[in-house]
Parts: sequence; structure tokens; C-alpha cells
Amino acid sequence: MKLRLLAICILVSSSSAFAATADNYAYSWPLQTSGDSAAWQVELNAEVYAAVRDANLRDIEIVNAAGEAVPMAPRAAQQMSVGTRSEIELPLFVVPAPAAAPGNDSLQIHIERDAQGHLRRLDTSESTGGTAAASDDLILDASALKLPIDSLWLNWDESGAATTAQYRVSGSDDLQQWRVLNASASVLAMQQNGNSLSRRQITLNAGGAKYLRLERLDRGVPLTNLHVRARTQAPSGLIESARVWVDAQPQSAIDTQAGLSFDYRLPAPLAVDALKLELATDNSLARVQVRSRERAGADANAWRTRAEFTAFRLRQDDGAVSNDEITLPASGRTQEWRVEPATALDRAPTLRVAYRPDRFVFLAQGSAPYRLVAGSVRARRGDYPVDAALAQLRAKLTPDWQPPLAALGARATLQGDKALVTAPPPRDWKAWILWAVLIGAAALIGGLALSLLKGSKRET
Repeated sequence: MKLRLLAICILVSSSSAFAATADNYAYSWPLQTSGDSAAWQVELNAEVYAAVRDANLRDIEIVNAAGEAVPMAPRAAQQMSVGTRSEIELPLFVVPAPAAAPGNDSLQIHIERDAQGHLRRLDTSESTGGTAAASDDLILDASALKLPIDSLWLNWDESGAATTAQYRVSGSDDLQQWRVLNASASVLAMQQNGNSLSRRQITLNAGGAKYLRLERLDRGVPLTNLHVRARTQAPSGLIESARVWVDAQPQSAIDTQAGLSFDYRLPAPLAVDALKLELATDNSLARVQVRSRERAGADANAWRTRAEFTAFRLRQDDGAVSNDEITLPASGRTQEWRVEPATALDRAPTLRVAYRPDRFVFLAQGSAPYRLVAGSVRARRGDYPVDAALAQLRAKLTPDWQPPLAALGARATLQGDKALVTAPPPRDWKAWILWAVLIGAAALIGGLALSLLKGSKRET
């Protein structure tokens, strides 16, 4: 592997003229690597984002044990084959409560299936799209689906009154052994203060099962004329880092033209792509606008609207039902956040945000241990053809080979804040010497002129 690494590194033109030493950076993090690999990945965390000063993350480098910069580059996105999303209504069967008592995972009922495994008859209580009692279980036949189920969508006849229902969703391939796919999921439809609120989705996170069982957990009214649709989704076409959730720290309440708003701050400017807002008071409902900006101290025009939605928190039995997470469009890295409710709130909501950390790939050039260094107003990383080196590695290994992940250790201080402050421009001593010579020559010429003038006066 080391010989292959040497051959690869010969092909890599390291732009050392632009690379800076570790002494030009604010902080460093040791990289924990195990085993022997020609290349590694490293995933940034909030500490690293807090140190960087370049918008394109170019004040980040990897150095080896000798303090030399090694070839590195952002990890290029890789595509996978993408299937087609589909949505289909599932046959629904009502199972009376005595046949599926709490804690009984074996349904003692008469079952008829066709050659493909599709349910044709389930005891004598067969029903499709009917009304079940609140305590009845629902069996859904998903045996016709070829892809894992991303979510279930429930539709029922609304009477105008507020409707809520809480379910546990389990899956089985034989109608005997069941596994929980979602321990507690709520659906609802209601109106309050002129706002309409509807949640009909139950997320299964690509859970695979031929049959699904919906167990009613609350004692609410039955859902009339219930229909359930399953939405399938093939694996994502983009290999991405997993989302990391961060608690936004509340700062203060601000009086704006729209009313009382709440400010929050993240530990670093992060590329947030989802958020979760939780109201602090039970049985509350408010239309909110969420805004963000890059850093503190920016003008009011720097605030950008990121989302508008209805936030709610409803107390049901022993638990609370709240709004789902909100997916956000890409909008750069931001640190300051503001929640502006259209309806007055007496307490600040809880704000959590999610981001996908950037990953970099580096070649194991030189000896370990390796360190990540970051944070500088002067140093900038050079460009390296790392993708070409990885392409040769995948040709020798497998097309879908990925460099192993190196973990970040505890942060150490290098130059600290000195590396993050713009230094005054160096003095141009040549210019100062030239000015001194010119001033001295002018004084000499002036003195000679004055001496000649005095001599001419004595002669006269």
C-alpha cells in the first residue's frame, strides 16, 4: 500500500508554494487513524467551523509528523443509482381489540392469502376503507411493494372538530412476529385562531415489511372512512454526511415592528439545512417566521428569511405532540438566528438546527501522526488533484471504495487569536530611506543657496 501511495504521490503536484506551515494557523486537531490506508477522510465539526475565516474553507490544511502539508481536497459528491418514488393505497383490514390485546404479538385470526402473499381475507372482520373503533388495530397489506416504505399517509373524513390520533406502527413478514417501526406517531387535523393545522404523515424511515399493524395508543374518536397510502423511496442518489443536530443558545428577546422576537446563536457559522422549533407552553399554536444571518454585528438587511410555518405543542394523555422538523434550502453558513412569531408567545421556544459537515480527503503522505490545522487570515491551502489519485485507487480496489474516516481529537492552540487578526502591512524601509535622502538633499541645497545669498550681500 505504501508503494502504491508513493506512485500516486509522484503523480500529485503539491502546490507547496501556496501551502503554509502549521505556525500560520490558530488551532490544530490530532487525527486518529488506525490501520494502513493510502488516503483518509476527515469530517469537520463545529469547533473547526468556529476557527475558519475563509468562506470557501481554504484556511484548513492537513500536516504530517514533520509539519509538512499533505495533498488534500474537499470530498467530491458521488452518485448512486436512483429509483422512482411511488405512492399506493394499501388494503386495510380491521382487527377487533380482543384479537390483538395489548402485549399480544401473535394474532389468533383466520388468514387467507393468494399465491403472491397478498391478503384476501382476515377473519370475519374484513374491511377496506371502513371505520374502526378507537381500540381496534389496523392491518395493512404492503406485500405488493418492492421498495422500502418511507412513510404512511392517512386520510379520513373530517367533521370540523379537532381530531387527533396516536399510533404505534409495527411490521411483520408472516403476521406472527412483529417489530416496531415507529413507537409513537401522531396525526391530527384542527383549526385554531384562524389557523389550519394538518398532519397526516407517519414516518417509517424506509422500514421494510410485507404487513403493517397500526395500534391506536390514545382513547380519541375513531377516524371515519380511513384510507392509508404508502410512499416508497429508493436510496438517495447522493452520498452525504449524516446530519448533526445542534442546540441554538437563546440570547435575548427583541422588540421589532412585528412584535416580540427571540434571538439565538450557534457555536459557529454552520450550513443549516433543517430546524426543529418547539414551543414552550402546552396547547399553544403560532405562525412563526425564522430568519438568520452570518455573524453578529451585521446590519438589519443581513437577516434572511429561512422558513415560515405553523408551530404547535399539544398535550395528549401523558405526552406532547409538536410540529415536525422543517427542511431548509441551502443558504450558506450562518450563526445568528431569530424567531418572529405572528402570535405573541410568553416564553422563548427551543430551537435546534441540523447541518451536514463538510468532509475532506487527504493522502497519507509522510509519516503519521497527522493533524488538521485551521483558522488563518493569511494562509490558504493549495489545489491538489486528489480526485485523480483516488480514481487510480478505485481502479485497483473497487469502484465504490471510500477512504476510511479519521476522527478529530482534542483541539490544541497554535497561534490562537494572533492568526485570526489582520496584521498591519509591513513597513517599506526603502521608501523611508528614499524620503530621508530627498529631504537631506533638499536641506543641503537650501543651505548652499542661503550661503550664496549672504555672500552676495557682503560684496555689495
